Amino acid sequence: MQPLLTTGRRISALALALCALLGAGAIQAGELRVSGEGVISAVPDMAQLSLGVEAQDSTAAAALSQVSERIGAVIDALKAQGIAATDMQTGQLSVRPEYQERSKAEDMLNVLGYVANSDLSVRVRDLDAVGELIDAVAKAGGNTFSGISFDVQDRAPLLILARKAAVADAMAKAALFAGAAGVTLGSVETIDETGMGGGPSPMMDSAALRSMPIAAGEIDVTATVHMVFDIDD
Repeated sequence: MQPLLTTGRRISALALALCALLGAGAIQAGELRVSGEGVISAVPDMAQLSLGVEAQDSTAAAALSQVSERIGAVIDALKAQGIAATDMQTGQLSVRPEYQERSKAEDMLNVLGYVANSDLSVRVRDLDAVGELIDAVAKAGGNTFSGISFDVQDRAPLLILARKAAVADAMAKAALFAGAAGVTLGSVETIDETGMGGGPSPMMDSAALRSMPIAAGEIDVTATVHMVFDIDD
């Protein structure tokens, strides 16, 4: 954001350059507006698996019956591995017809059968168990894997640190801008927060997870604040 100048306020060329360079700084009549960002990195302690079951049969009812039976077996296998019921959630259930390719002379499509799908999201609180869990799912009938993402179980302490860092960043900018402009920084008028959070790390393809080492890396928790300060000449 470019700095805003009002009539009667004298801003030094250095202050203008700093505002343009650092961004998120605006001096208006009697006040200084700045933005600050805080980013806290952490090692994940939880994984989110996206998996499911797909089955094909001659009728929609038969395909759905297969999926229902196999997704039940997958859930039982996960429970046997220590996954709590509250850490599993079924998602989309769908069924669609499979058509035979038709020639130009044919007017109608021939239905070969039906394909049913059911998705399951699984929260894994022991990262060392991910490979073993995927093995258990595959043996129980799970045959679709959308991917895996990583997160932390308790974001609250990280968000507190990110908010503190965002405020410190905004206050440092305010002091810099005020000093360069030759004005005195006063009290804080308002603090607004936007853009807090930071989602899980991106999904990775899990088709080969059973034979591939898993690197969770780090995730970022971010917070952004907008602050308004009083200023005096």
